[in-house]
Amino acid sequence: MKILILGGTSFFGKETARLLLKGGNEVTVFSRRAPIDGLPLDIVQSRGDRTVEIDLARMATQVWDAVIDNICYTAEDAQKAVRVFNGRTGLYIFTSSASVYSALQGASAPFREIQADLLPVKPDLKATPYYTYAIGKYAAEKIFLTAYKEKKFPAIIVRPPVVIGPGDSTLRAYSYWLRLSDGGPLILPNPAVSARYIFSKDMARAFELLISAKDLYGQAFNFGDSSVISLGDFIKLSARILHKDPEIAVPDHAWLKTSGFNFEASPFSGSSDFITDISKAEKCLDWRSTEMHLWMEETINYFFLKYTGPMPKNYTFRKNELELARQWKLNPNPAVKADLH
Repeated sequence: MKILILGGTSFFGKETARLLLKGGNEVTVFSRRAPIDGLPLDIVQSRGDRTVEIDLARMATQVWDAVIDNICYTAEDAQKAVRVFNGRTGLYIFTSSASVYSALQGASAPFREIQADLLPVKPDLKATPYYTYAIGKYAAEKIFLTAYKEKKFPAIIVRPPVVIGPGDSTLRAYSYWLRLSDGGPLILPNPAVSARYIFSKDMARAFELLISAKDLYGQAFNFGDSSVISLGDFIKLSARILHKDPEIAVPDHAWLKTSGFNFEASPFSGSSDFITDISKAEKCLDWRSTEMHLWMEETINYFFLKYTGPMPKNYTFRKNELELARQWKLNPNPAVKADLH
């Protein structure tokens, strides 16, 4: 098959390009960063800006069996894709995000795909980067799904949760692993909160499954790890792989807030569980994930043995965290301690 990946030069986009090439497909990646090192020479790399329609139109001079769009963030950019690729591809996979569920009024975990069809957007959402991203993805989804209904544009929507794996530029998981490795206390605002994650190589397999499937146009799919895990258990599993005995501090949320704790230091903390329902992918595509302890070990080994980039930005707060943990240990009355050993 002839496949175009918009944004295939980083993280799971690179994993997808490699996997599809290995499967015997003809693969082209399109990105402002192209060409990059680290991709097989048989993968064609084309430089361009996804937001510039003329750049996008240049890629539609060819006819594709499938297009995977990892870098569409707005309704406007979705409209460009529909105009450019309508009639020029047999399948268009839009990588949305599970974050869309957090923008829907009345949505509750486990989040099912149909909730995005039935529920309205929450009124008066805060203009934070997170909600701007979520609303942009939601609006783009509507453009693609409407194009399917009105023009038979061959769109499929994918909603991944937090993706973790080698090459993750967000460094969110790595920021926890650094804190475990330095031996100091690790502050977890809410260790009981549970979530579903997905391994970057499993994300690539999800795209491969969709490309091989038939008659799924106009549908959305949640993908994710077969296991749901609490943040506390995520830390325990990480500590075992790192051969560390973690010291966990769980101060009261109000105490942390008044004490100046920067909650970016624990990026997987949340006020409630964030669990997507993956039963549709399991039923329709026989979806199964890699065992969590295997992909966690592979990713941890990558970051401690191969990664040479900058430290996570939130690790700059580490000195303040250690001081807060010391204060809390001296006066733990307002907090609830958790035994995570």
